[in-house]
Amino acid sequence: MVVTLGPATDGLVLEPTHTPPCAAVLSVGSELLLGDLTDTNATWISQRLKEQGVAVVHHLAVRDDLDELVAALRWLAARVHLVIVGGGLGPTVDDLTREAVAAAADVALDEHPELVERIAARFAEAGMEMPPANLKQARIPRGADVFPPVGTAPAFAMTLLDPNPTRVVALPGVPWELKQLWDRHVVAEVTAIAGHRVTVTRVLHVVGRGESDVAAVVEPMVGGRDDVTLAFLARSSEIEVRLTVSADDRDGALAASQPLVEEVSAALEGAVAAVDDESLEQAVIRQLIAAGQTIATAESATAGGIAARLASVAGASAALVGGAVVYAIDAKHDLLDVPHELLAAHGSVSGPVTEELARRVKQRTGADWAIAVTGVAGPGTVDDLPVGTCVWALAHPDGEVEVHTRRIPGDRAQVLGRLGTAAIDLLRRRLAMTD
Repeated sequence: MVVTLGPATDGLVLEPTHTPPCAAVLSVGSELLLGDLTDTNATWISQRLKEQGVAVVHHLAVRDDLDELVAALRWLAARVHLVIVGGGLGPTVDDLTREAVAAAADVALDEHPELVERIAARFAEAGMEMPPANLKQARIPRGADVFPPVGTAPAFAMTLLDPNPTRVVALPGVPWELKQLWDRHVVAEVTAIAGHRVTVTRVLHVVGRGESDVAAVVEPMVGGRDDVTLAFLARSSEIEVRLTVSADDRDGALAASQPLVEEVSAALEGAVAAVDDESLEQAVIRQLIAAGQTIATAESATAGGIAARLASVAGASAALVGGAVVYAIDAKHDLLDVPHELLAAHGSVSGPVTEELARRVKQRTGADWAIAVTGVAGPGTVDDLPVGTCVWALAHPDGEVEVHTRRIPGDRAQVLGRLGTAAIDLLRRRLAMTD
C-alpha cells in the first residue's frame, strides 16, 4: 500500500497496493465471546471483501476491554492492509471502539456538532429526547473520515501509520446499519485499496464421495495454479469444492472459471450434483421438468423429509406428485398394501420391503419414478440391525427397481439427512443417464 499526501484534502490518501491486498475483521463485544450471539457480521463482511478481491486472513473477536482492543488493532495493523471493526460504537460504557482507534492512532477524540444534530434528530423522529449518553457517539478520532449514521451510530475510517499504513474502518454492530453503511461508504474504501477487481467463488456440490477422495482428484488439477484458490468444505451430506478466481468484472471471472468447472466436474465422474447456487433438489426438479417426468416418495425413516426437500423448490408441483409417510410397520401395509408376509419374513428395514414400497407408491400415484427409504436412525437398534443401517430404492419408468443398502455414519439427524441425499442423488444420476 502506498500513502501519499492528498492535495485536495491535505489528508492521507491510500493508493491501490501492488501486492494482493489482505484484510482482517475485528469483532467487538464480550457477548460474542460468552456465546450469547453468533458473529454473523464477520461472515458477511468476509463475503463482501472477497467479492472485491480482498483476502481476509484474520478473524478476531475481542471483549469490551480498552487495552485489549488497542492491542488487537496494533497486532492486526502490522499484518494487513485493511481492518474492518464491527461493533463498539454504541452509547454505553462498554462501547469502546472510538477510544481504542484513537489510542492506536495516538490522537484525541473530537465531538462533531453536525453528528450531535443528526443523532438528536433521529430521536426526535421517534418522539423522544436524546439521552446525554448518546453524545458519546458524536466523538470521533481526530483526522478520521466520518460516515453519517443510518441509525444513531456514526461510522468512520482512518489510517494508522504505525507500524505501517493500515486503513481501519469502524462500523456499528447492528447488522442492518452495518450493511447500509457498507454499501454507501465502505465499498469505495475497499476499491481505493484493492482497485476494481471482482472475485467469484465457483462451488461444486459433490455427493457420494468422501473429502479425501475428492481432494485426491481435484488437487493435482488445481493445486499448482496461481490464478485459482482451491478450498474444500465438508458438509453433512456433501463436499463443496470451492474454486475462487478474480477478474476485472463478474462476467469475466465466470467466463475464466467455466472451463475449469467443467474439467473438474468431468474428473469427478458424475458426483457433482449441482454448481454454484443450485442445490441437489433444484437440480433434480430441473431434470424432471426437462424430461417431462414425475416423482413420488414412500418414506419410513425420513418421514416425509425427502418430499419436503423436493417441494421446497419453486415449481416443484410440475414434477412432484406426492407420497406416503409409512413410518410404522402397519402403515406400510395399510397405506401401500405391502404384504404382512413380506414384512414378517424380511423386517421393516430391508431390501425386499423397500423395493416393494417403491414399486407400490409408483403404481398408486402414477408417477414415472418413485423413491422409497427405510432405515435405523437410532438411538436404538431395529431387528438387531445397527444404528445407521439404511436402504433406499428407486423405481424406474420401465418398472425396474434398484435397491441400495449401506450403513451411514453420524447422529440421528445426520443419518436421516444423508439417507435423503443418497436417495435424491440416485434419482439425479439416473436422470442424467437418460439425457
